Amino acid sequence: MTHTNEREAVGFTSTDGHTQIHGEIWWPDGQARGVVQMVHGMAEHIMRYEPFARFLNAHGFVVCGHDHLGHGKSVDSPSRWGCLPARGGRDVLVGDTGRMRALMREHLDGAIPYFLFGHSMGSFVTRAYIAECGYGLAGAVICGTGHIPPQTSGAGNALARVIAKVRGEDYVSSLLGNLSVGAYAKAIENPRTPLDWLSYDEANVDAYIADPMCGFSFSAGGNATLTALTREVCTAECCARVPKDLPLLYVAGDGDPVGSMGAGVRTAAQMATDAGSRDVTCTIYEHMRHEILNEADGERVMSDIVAWMEDRI
Repeated sequence: MTHTNEREAVGFTSTDGHTQIHGEIWWPDGQARGVVQMVHGMAEHIMRYEPFARFLNAHGFVVCGHDHLGHGKSVDSPSRWGCLPARGGRDVLVGDTGRMRALMREHLDGAIPYFLFGHSMGSFVTRAYIAECGYGLAGAVICGTGHIPPQTSGAGNALARVIAKVRGEDYVSSLLGNLSVGAYAKAIENPRTPLDWLSYDEANVDAYIADPMCGFSFSAGGNATLTALTREVCTAECCARVPKDLPLLYVAGDGDPVGSMGAGVRTAAQMATDAGSRDVTCTIYEHMRHEILNEADGERVMSDIVAWMEDRI
C-alpha cells in the first residue's frame, strides 16, 4: 500500500471493554517495506516517539503506536493518568497491543514484515506479548528493559494490591513510588533533577519535565499492573513461550538503572537464548542512560535498529 508522508490518528476500544484508546500511524512516502509498532513506556505517551517514527519513515517503514490505558490521550481526564486496574491491568496492556496490531493488519498487506519496538514498561509489555502472540512477527526490539527477580516483583505486587484494597486502586502511594521510580533516581550521583536517570541529555530531561503528559505518578493499581508484568516476563517459563525463530534485539544504555547499568539487560537476553531463541542480539551503549533514542547520539541507536531490521526482512 502506498501513502504520502503523513500522520493519522486512529482509535479502538480497549480490552477493558469501554475505554477508547488513542493511536497514531506515521506513513512513509511511497511503498512501505515494513511496519514498526511502538509500545511506549511508563508515564509518557506515543507522540514522544515521533522523531524516531519519522526516522523510520525515511527508511521506508510504516510506524504505529497507541497511548496505553491511563496514559496520553487514552484518558477522559488528566486525573486518570497513571490509573490502571489493580487486577487484570497486565491483560489490558498486552491485549491492547494486540488490538493495535490487528488494526494495522486491516490497513496493510498481511505479507509485509511486522516488527514490535517496546521501551521501558513497554519492553515488559512486549516481552509478555511475544510469549503469547509472537508468531508472524519479523522481530522484536526490547529497549530499556531490565531483569527484576520474580520474588521482588511478587512482593511489590502483593504490597500494591493491599494498598489498592485498603485505599482504592487509584490511590497514589509515595511508598510504592519510592520503591519503583524513586529507586532509579537514587542511582544517579549528584543529579541536577530527580529525573536525570532518564538521560544524560539535559534538554531531553527538561522537555520530559515540561510535558504535562509525562512524569505523573502511578496509582496503586498501576503499580500492581507493572509488577505483575515484571514478575511474569523475568522467568524462564515466559521466555520459553516465545517463538524460537523470532529475532530479538535488546538495546540499552550502560548508565540505565532500569537495566542495572547493562547487567539486567544482558541477563534478559541470556535467558532468551537459554530458552531456545535462536537469533538474539544484545547491544549496550556507552554513556547512555534510560532513553537511548533521546541521547545526543540517539540517531546512532536508530540507525543500528534499522540495520538490524533490514537484515531480517
